[in-house]
Amino acid sequence: MSKTEIKSSIVIIFDKIREEKLTRLIASLKPQLNGSDASSSKESDTEIVLIHESNEPARLPELPLKVRYVNIPERRGIPFNRNQGIKHAQGEVIIFIDDDCWVHPNWFTSLIKPLLEDEKILVTTSGTKVPASNLVGDCIAALGFPGGGSLGFDKVWKVSEDSLTNHLAVGNCAMRKDIFEKVGFFDESMKSGAEDAEFSFRMEQAGIPVKYVPQAYAFHEARTTFSSFVNWQLRRGKANYQFKQKVGEVNSFIKLRLWSAKNILAENMFNWRLPLILSFLGASFVLQQVGYFGEKRKNEK
Repeated sequence: MSKTEIKSSIVIIFDKIREEKLTRLIASLKPQLNGSDASSSKESDTEIVLIHESNEPARLPELPLKVRYVNIPERRGIPFNRNQGIKHAQGEVIIFIDDDCWVHPNWFTSLIKPLLEDEKILVTTSGTKVPASNLVGDCIAALGFPGGGSLGFDKVWKVSEDSLTNHLAVGNCAMRKDIFEKVGFFDESMKSGAEDAEFSFRMEQAGIPVKYVPQAYAFHEARTTFSSFVNWQLRRGKANYQFKQKVGEVNSFIKLRLWSAKNILAENMFNWRLPLILSFLGASFVLQQVGYFGEKRKNEK
């Protein structure tokens, strides 16, 4: 049986108040959240919850929509932050969107539509599109970073013909709150990231598929400097080590990375940036290995 509406909470997590980015995201939400602006008397079925990771509460700038501000301790890790968002959310459905994203007019409707139409669906997810930027940013996006980038979600993670996948892209997703009763919360020991991959692993073990909704894509800023790319890949390497400690055998994940690497090559065969894209791809493998073994040495001491 389907529902015509559902109480939902859009959770946005951030550590620094970047007024321009936060305003951009919430302004992009405004046209699709009927009745949630400050001038309306109609009660909205959707709340916006801002989770601010900081030891000092801050004063928010004036924003285009009403929000609920929650201050949480800093440096507890990304999974802790997400779990705090879940615990403070009042909706039946929790929607995560990254603070450096913004959305198109049909994003919200597209993301929750499968949940309204089929109560058996517990999770939906989508990818991101990265607008053209500088040479570095365009090459990083071609690798599928983040959320599929310019490569595409379905070329980074496998999607079946009926739009099911085993990967949750937590930067753009919707989840029924009762899923946490089935598989637990995000693992707070994975402080470097990959909390979505570990959560996806537990969902797959529990037989819970993820519905991929390509129409629910969000826009995401490009990473435009090599230094940010290096730091990001080192952190991903640390997260890979923590992930392996949790799930054990990772051969299937290695095969998936090789499959996506082939897709990168195929999609960019005639792209004049191909040599640089391949250089970034090689660097990502090397840097992640450096991060992986650095984390391993630290934990073996």
